[in-house]
Amino acid sequence: MQSPVTKYCEMCGAPIKGNGITVAYEGSIITVCSSCYNKIKKSAKIVDEKELKKKEEKKKIKTTVPKLSTEVELEVVDDYYKLIKEGRERLKMTQQQLAQQLKVSENVIKRFESGKLKPTIQQAKQLERILGIKLLIPVESEEENEETDFELTLGDVANIREGKK
Repeated sequence: MQSPVTKYCEMCGAPIKGNGITVAYEGSIITVCSSCYNKIKKSAKIVDEKELKKKEEKKKIKTTVPKLSTEVELEVVDDYYKLIKEGRERLKMTQQQLAQQLKVSENVIKRFESGKLKPTIQQAKQLERILGIKLLIPVESEEENEETDFELTLGDVANIREGKK
């Protein structure tokens, strides 16, 4: 046998004898004891339990859970300058033509290809699209590296000193 579930008043927290009274009060739907209902009945409206359940079911149907987007931090590859030059030459483009498409000066393209200037993430995305190359890679998170990196903490030092005594 299951023991009956005790409901508690959502206003005063006292155990409710019976089913309690479900009301719409200040924009919320709450179940209260008769004592609290008597205090708020001028500004509260009794809600039919069956109607409430129907509304909750409709909400469940309409509610969509937003997909958690896992944002991946990107970085430009180390040999970006080679890839940009090779991609431009493969398409038989001049530095000036690439600069026009990227909406930057020709000097910026020259600096990209010489490795003196690293493109921003936005510029790298444009270059990937224009040249058909891959310049961006996901950044390795530090969590993965935690296993290999060992750092001594103050607690470790205290334990080591106590062990020597």
